[in-house]
Amino acid sequence: MIPKKLMQSDRAPYTVDEKHYQRFPVNRQAFVTVSVQDTGEKTRVGFIRKMMETLDEKIENQEPGYSQIDNALDLGAGVFDRMVGKNGDPNTELLQWNTQSEPEGRSSLKIDLPPEELTQRVKEATALYGADLSGIAKLDERWVYSEDLVKPFVFTDKSVPEETEEAFLIPKTMNRAIVMAFVMDEDLLEDSPGVAGNAATSLGYSRMAIAAASLAQYIRALGYQAIPCMNDTVLSIPLAIDAGLGQLGRHGLLITPEYGSNIRLGKVITDLPLNPDHPIDFGVTEFCDNCLLCAKSCPSGSISVGERSFNCEGETGNPGVLKWHIQGENCLRFWQENGTSCSNCIIACPFTHGFEWLNCSECETCEIYNGSCSLQTNADMRKKYGYLEDTSWGSPPKRIRPKRSGL
Repeated sequence: MIPKKLMQSDRAPYTVDEKHYQRFPVNRQAFVTVSVQDTGEKTRVGFIRKMMETLDEKIENQEPGYSQIDNALDLGAGVFDRMVGKNGDPNTELLQWNTQSEPEGRSSLKIDLPPEELTQRVKEATALYGADLSGIAKLDERWVYSEDLVKPFVFTDKSVPEETEEAFLIPKTMNRAIVMAFVMDEDLLEDSPGVAGNAATSLGYSRMAIAAASLAQYIRALGYQAIPCMNDTVLSIPLAIDAGLGQLGRHGLLITPEYGSNIRLGKVITDLPLNPDHPIDFGVTEFCDNCLLCAKSCPSGSISVGERSFNCEGETGNPGVLKWHIQGENCLRFWQENGTSCSNCIIACPFTHGFEWLNCSECETCEIYNGSCSLQTNADMRKKYGYLEDTSWGSPPKRIRPKRSGL
């Protein structure tokens, strides 16, 4: 990872209007909103039927980018996501909140190590289990979903996380979150919005599932509680910002200094005493103010071309945070028309690839942050720390694939 001390800032990582912000319910996710509109049922996956019908038709017609072999690649890539993640249902399968296989006597013995050593050991474990980046955040209760499909997430004085018929109960002592980022295959992603592009996403989710389940079990074997999460339980992006992994971009996604937007996020909530990381600022907001590449690349027009706002349009937004709001329903409707997901905004983001001189023509003004262009400064850092090759001036940037020590 690029040393985050170089990017620490006194500026707040986000601005929240406490009078209007409310915890976000899963029922207002685009997946659920569109599924309810299509099927009348409260589910995360009802929207898929129309998408699959479109995909089947395109495969049958042999449309470029929608071949049977690409679809097979996607289905294979997502096996562990479907087995472990169960479409984002909390406390299911390998994402269960309780101890699964460790002998009870051993898991009840809490390891006695100082927080700084535990923090280092946990980060080493995240790398072993497949994460390309990791950070620690204090668990901000504002980012925990207010409710899942049918019952709320409630903070409790109990010592063990539990799901009852009435609620998901999270102990107040579980006040740390380990956030992990997983880099997607950019060669596959370049095929977006074709099926091979979705294979990159599916593989990212499968790796996320394995790492979250593995890390949770590691923590339980140390004698502490752990809640493994994928897209469930708590909002990933603000938690990742708190953990010092990156900043929010115009496209509503996290932008990291190491890999730009090309990551998926998973997390584990725990009571393990860990030292939190600090939010960072490397000029993303200033750059996104002037760069509209993601909005121009969006086939559904879901990305704002205006200024940041506390307000949002549509059922799927959450007002009260100053940001560029995304029209999630429009995005998902395009997925249905397309037959598979779309990652055009990730591919278009200059931070995904690194600086090249053509980027200068896309900015309306040259916004200087701390004396230089944010993107150029970031590209220099990526070259210095082994994320980009040092190519000659005028040549397109060349990314260096992550070197993984474990899964």
